[in-house]
Amino acid sequence: MPYSVKRRRRWLLLLGALGMGGVSAIVLAYERIFPTLNAQAGMAYSQGQWDRAGDLAHRRLKAVPDDPFAMRLAARAAARADQDQRALALYRRVDAANQEAEDLFLFGRALLRTGQTDPAFKKYQSALERDPDHPEALAALVALYARNDRYQTAEELAERLARQPGSEAQALFLLSGIRSELHDHAGTVMALRRALELDPEGRTVAPIQVASFQKLLAGSLLKTGQPAEASEILESLPRAGKDAEAYWLLSRSFIQREAWEQAAAAIPKGASYRLEHPIEPEPAPYIGTARCADCHREVARTVRASRHATTFARAGDLKDIAWPREPLQDPGDPRVTHRFRPEGDSVVVETRASEHVFHAVIEYAFGSRDHLMTFVGRDDPGGSVMIRVSPYHSPRGSGWDVATGLPRRPAKEAEYLGLSMLQGDGVRRCLTCHTTDPHAIVHNTGPAARDPSIGCEGCHGPGGNHVATAQADFTDSAIVARAKEPPSVSDRICAKCHGGRASLAPDLPRTDPSLLRFQSLTMTWSRCYIESAGAMGCVTCHDPHRNAETSIVSNETKCLACHRSGRTSAPAPARGQPAPGVCPVDASKGCVGCHMPRIWSESTHSFKTDHFIRIRESVSTLSGAPAVH
Repeated sequence: MPYSVKRRRRWLLLLGALGMGGVSAIVLAYERIFPTLNAQAGMAYSQGQWDRAGDLAHRRLKAVPDDPFAMRLAARAAARADQDQRALALYRRVDAANQEAEDLFLFGRALLRTGQTDPAFKKYQSALERDPDHPEALAALVALYARNDRYQTAEELAERLARQPGSEAQALFLLSGIRSELHDHAGTVMALRRALELDPEGRTVAPIQVASFQKLLAGSLLKTGQPAEASEILESLPRAGKDAEAYWLLSRSFIQREAWEQAAAAIPKGASYRLEHPIEPEPAPYIGTARCADCHREVARTVRASRHATTFARAGDLKDIAWPREPLQDPGDPRVTHRFRPEGDSVVVETRASEHVFHAVIEYAFGSRDHLMTFVGRDDPGGSVMIRVSPYHSPRGSGWDVATGLPRRPAKEAEYLGLSMLQGDGVRRCLTCHTTDPHAIVHNTGPAARDPSIGCEGCHGPGGNHVATAQADFTDSAIVARAKEPPSVSDRICAKCHGGRASLAPDLPRTDPSLLRFQSLTMTWSRCYIESAGAMGCVTCHDPHRNAETSIVSNETKCLACHRSGRTSAPAPARGQPAPGVCPVDASKGCVGCHMPRIWSESTHSFKTDHFIRIRESVSTLSGAPAVH
């Protein structure tokens, strides 16, 4: 090709490019002077003018009904204006491929606000798949995970949010609440110090008052033994509203500083807060059961002999377990076998299913050795797993069976090793009820880490302030004292573990056998409990420091104290409440067998006393074996 022709073509291409650029420039200039409806709507949206953005987008849709940009913008504007139903209707018309991270977040928010939690969660997750660092989606998921007791996952997402420009303060405020729930009080202090440094007025968490975070910081400082800094924060809070919680915390800071006159002056000003929150744990460091036993020797001795002291063990404490010498056949499939192999302070579980072999190393054991134990460990990928088979000892024999709650025939072969648990959160939930302080166990730090399962502070709260007041013979004992409260109040302590989780099969009928394990829940359905107006509760029949009384005569004495003609020692009924009725069948005995029978629970290999006290249509013949509560 002649050189002149090449040069001419090159010039033509260049002129063409310049021409196209010129056209683009003209178009851009025209839109600046005479902006299109979409451009106007986009500008209004960027300025936070949600209604105007929506109106302009809808005007565009009238002219071009399938305009994807206008449709998406209309949906965004509706969502931002809290018009949830309109936003949902619009988003369902937007092609999924055209939905960006912001759209997926707003779609999810509208779903959540209309009560559709699971679909909302999926939209938030999809938003993070499009943009892993989308701040609003991260914040929304943090809140959603925290609301569902998924604090470990919420903490990880909050830490990621804290790394996003402009989101650090908000993330740290969120992180402080999460760490407080995880009993990581040192971590709470670190998060709040930085959050309040970045945002002293708490604007990023409005409408929550910044004072609530300042009090959380002060309480966390007291829990880590830093009363001087806590006092500075509390004394700087405005007192116009006479904040009783702040004064209660301030009295505790004075107790830790042994400033007794100042503590005595602050206590009356915070008394109403304590009255309204009688079972709130003291903002104090843990001291451990051994320290409690120095003064409360008889009670401590009783507790050590109870099942409360044997509900948890580390793998290193299981050396006296009679591990099977030969592989166990799986209770649901005899072709599957399980072998337990002690190795030093660890126990390795090896499960063979078909041609596959699965392994886990036991970390913890939950439950009493004289009844039923469940093992939790880590599998080869490093995930937490509830080991499938458990040893049991019962009135009907001993052996190994499928752990409570696990299926006889798993859906997946790998589940013959055990049930995968929520990473971090699954084990923490177990530790929460089976130990004094789950954070201390996981990190093996502090006096509570050495407690035998559930120690004194598991129910009474941290005892650091109590020790200080006891040594000084101070008037305020600074401890959660069950004996000072009516049963309706102290029941809340029992219900933390014996009441079951709120998410536990809410649609089950009240007579479902699986609910027998949750006595603090089922008792509240009983007519005698309801009509006692708070006078009846767990401690009416049980001493929480001892194993449950299994004597039928002893337990029926408690029933007859109220349900007896010619009562002399029974508590008077509350004003407006009817007197307890007398049984027309037998007024002197048989209460438990008819109204609180012991029912065999195959999944736990035990008899459970039914605490849903009621007149039954029929009562089957039940074994006289003692119940395990």
